[in-house]
Amino acid sequence: MKTVKRLFVVLLSIVLLAGLFAGCAANEDNSLSDTTLIIGYTEEAAPFITAVKDGEAEGFIPALWEKIFDDVKGDLKAYRFEQVEEGYLLEDDGGFFDENGKEYSAGLLMGAVSKNEGTFNEDYSFTEPIITNRIIAVTTKDSGIKSWNDFAGARVVAVGEQAKAAFERNTAIASVCTALTDAKQVSAGLGVLDDGLADVLITDELSFNTYEGKDNYTVLENELDTIEYVIACAKYSGWKDSINTAIYELQSDQYNDADEFTPLVEEYFGYDASDFRYQP
Repeated sequence: MKTVKRLFVVLLSIVLLAGLFAGCAANEDNSLSDTTLIIGYTEEAAPFITAVKDGEAEGFIPALWEKIFDDVKGDLKAYRFEQVEEGYLLEDDGGFFDENGKEYSAGLLMGAVSKNEGTFNEDYSFTEPIITNRIIAVTTKDSGIKSWNDFAGARVVAVGEQAKAAFERNTAIASVCTALTDAKQVSAGLGVLDDGLADVLITDELSFNTYEGKDNYTVLENELDTIEYVIACAKYSGWKDSINTAIYELQSDQYNDADEFTPLVEEYFGYDASDFRYQP
């Protein structure tokens, strides 16, 4: 009789545990819509994502996603772009409701999404870098500063918080400079160089390469830092590999008549700003 009771208790425990895990699985499955993918973005940032309205958007990321969606969608029928707060946890935080009041979560994070910042790498899985932006140093053609070894006594002007932060982190260079000022735009920073009020402009490559007169200046070899933009998904999600493969195939002339990825990058950034190097 004791043996029968023990067996009953064991079986009951198994049933209860199975119900518990089944409930967890159901919650995870139900956090995402079966038909419409919600794509989160934190803010509009040209040329990555702009003009978001009623779930639609313009920019490089929406154009890229339109090209690869059929290759990665599975049973999904559509997708929407929706704004989320910084640090939003994909497939977990919820906040989006259908017409019946059922709550769903965003499944992907797109836009000007860069890895290696804060706890990003711990909070998400993500694709290979799709767009790469370097923090560079720019001088006038006749400048005596030809390399990073020539910065002693230099007056520096920085455009943007990322450029300024990258410069200040490189203390071996920053510590030998005599002045650091800010400029809001590349054109303003280059104007300071032209007026002889600064010796070096620190900026990001994406911004500099859109300036029409960039060929009148010298960009020093090597960079202070590299910013890598990705598409993020929930930790350990299978989205990462699917998206990497789809972009690889878009880039390869083995799957298309020609590379369709690089021209898209050049259309939105003005040059080939991608170092996408995924190999399936």
